Amino acid sequence: MRRGKLFALTLAMPSLLAAALLMRPATASAQAAPPGAPTASVTSAAPSGVELWTDPSTGQVFTKPGPGRVPLRLPLATQQGQQALQTQLQEQKQQTAQLQKKVEQITPAWEDYVSSFKDKVTLGAQFWGDYAMYTHTSWAPQLLTQVNPPGPGNNMYNSFDITRAYINLFWNPTPDWTLRITPNIYRALGATANQGYGRTSGLGSDLTGDLNYRVKYAYVQWNTPFEQLGIDAMKDDKVVLGQQPQPLTAWEEDLYGYRFVNLTTWNMSMASTFPGVSVQGPIKWGSENLQYIDYNIGAFNNASFHALEATNTKEVMGRVSVYPFGARWRFDGLGLTSFYDYGYGNVTPDAAQLSTPYKGSNAMIERLAEMIHYSTDTWGVAFEYDWGRNAWSPGNQFSGSGPAALFGIVPTGMPAAYNIGQEAYANLANALLNNGRSYQQGFNLFGHYHIPDSKFTLFGWLEEWNPNTQVKNDPFDYQRFTAGIAYQYNEYLRFALDEQAVLYYHSQQNFPVSYAKTFNWQAPHGFTGNTINNVVIPDMHVTMINVEYAF
Repeated sequence: MRRGKLFALTLAMPSLLAAALLMRPATASAQAAPPGAPTASVTSAAPSGVELWTDPSTGQVFTKPGPGRVPLRLPLATQQGQQALQTQLQEQKQQTAQLQKKVEQITPAWEDYVSSFKDKVTLGAQFWGDYAMYTHTSWAPQLLTQVNPPGPGNNMYNSFDITRAYINLFWNPTPDWTLRITPNIYRALGATANQGYGRTSGLGSDLTGDLNYRVKYAYVQWNTPFEQLGIDAMKDDKVVLGQQPQPLTAWEEDLYGYRFVNLTTWNMSMASTFPGVSVQGPIKWGSENLQYIDYNIGAFNNASFHALEATNTKEVMGRVSVYPFGARWRFDGLGLTSFYDYGYGNVTPDAAQLSTPYKGSNAMIERLAEMIHYSTDTWGVAFEYDWGRNAWSPGNQFSGSGPAALFGIVPTGMPAAYNIGQEAYANLANALLNNGRSYQQGFNLFGHYHIPDSKFTLFGWLEEWNPNTQVKNDPFDYQRFTAGIAYQYNEYLRFALDEQAVLYYHSQQNFPVSYAKTFNWQAPHGFTGNTINNVVIPDMHVTMINVEYAF
C-alpha cells in the first residue's frame, strides 16, 4: 500500500505545483504598493498578470528592471481558469485511483497458473485389496488379477492381496481433448538371474515377487468429432487413440459392478487393455434424448498392453449394445449386447509360417459374447453366452497356478514316477488346449440386488466353461461361482464378503493315450502305459473379504 500511495502522489505532483504557481502570484499582485516604492509593473484595473524581471545568467527574479534583466510575465488565475484546473485535477485523481486499484488487483503469475491448472486436470485413485482363505487349494485360473495361490496339498493357505492400485490422471486442455495416463501395479514373477558386481562380487536378484508399476492406460481422446460434424445423435461419441480399455471387459465390469471381487470370463483369456484406435459412445435421439445404442469398435495390436507386438497383422474388436425401449442412463432397462474379436497369436511373421504340432501360439483367434441384460436403479441381472476359437491356452487355464512341469520346472522332492506322470499331464494340457483347432464355450449368469433402505447389496456370478468342446469329457471343464454380500460404507469405500469356487465337475478318469495322440499329445521320456492317470484335478474353494476404495 505504501508503494501505491507514493506512486499516486508522484503522478499528481506536476498539477499541484502548477496550481501553486498560478494562484500564489495572483494574491501578491492584488496588494497595493507602498507610497514612494518603485512600480512593479502592476497591471491596470483588470490585471491579466504580474510582470517581473529575471536575470537569465543567475536565474534570480526581481521586482524592477535593471541591467541584464529581462521581463518575466506570470498570468493571473481567473475564475474560469481555476474551474478548468479543478476539473483537470479531479479527472487526474480519478485516473490515479483507477490505476491504483488495478495495481492492487494484479494476480501473481503462480496464482493464475494454479487456477487454470485445477480447472483442466483431474486426479483420482483406485485401490482393491482382499484377505483370502483357501480351504481347498488347486490348480486353476486366477480369480482376481495378481492372485496366485499354491496348488493341491496346500489347504488353509491364506494371504492378504493388493489386486489394483491406480492413479488416474485426466488432462483437458480444451473441451475437445482429454489425455488420460493411468499407472497400476503388477506382481513381478520370474527367475531373473543374479548379477555380477565388479570382478569378485555379485548381487542377488530382487525382482521376483515385487509389486512394480507399469502404465495401464495412456491415450488421447477426441471428445467432439461428431458434434463438430453436426450429428446431434452422436454428439457425445469419441475417438480414442493409444493404450485403452478394449471394448468388452471394462463395460461388462461396470454392468456387473463387482469386478473387485472376481474376474469376468473373457478377461481370464485376454487382457483388458490394448494399444490401438477406437470409435465409441452412445447414440441418442427422441424428445427425451434416450440412449438406444452404445458401441465401441476399434483396431488394436495382437499383443496386449503388457507384451511386445510381434505380428504384421492387427486385431479387430467391437461391441454393440442395443436398448430397444431407450435408456435414461448407461445400463437402464432391457439391453442386448454383441461382442466379437478377431485376431492372431502374437508371433513374428517368419515364426507364424513354421509347421508345428501345437499352433495355438500363432493360430487365428476368435471370441464372441452374446448377452441379454436388464438393469434398474436397485437391481440388475445378465445372461451371457461365450464362444471362442483358439482363445484358451494352458496359460489361461492355470494362470493362478499349475503343474510345475507345464512351466518347465521339475517338481521338488517327488519320486521319478510322479514327475513323469505330471509331465504327461502337462503335455495333455498343451495337446487339448494349444493345438490351433480348439473351440471354447461358456455360459454366465450374474447380477446384484440392493436391499431396500440399507447399505447392503447381494451379488453373484455363476459360470460353466468348456475349454475345448472338441474333447469328449474334457478334464479341464469347470464351473465357477461367486456369491456374496457387499456393504457400501460411503460413496468412496465398500466391502464385500464372498465365497468363491472352481469346480472340476467330471468324475475322476484316466485319459486314453490313443485318444490323446489324436490331439498330437507327446509322451514324455520314460512314460509307459496306455492311459494318463487321474486327470481331473481337485476343486478349489476360497472365502474372501474384499475392499474397494475409489475417488
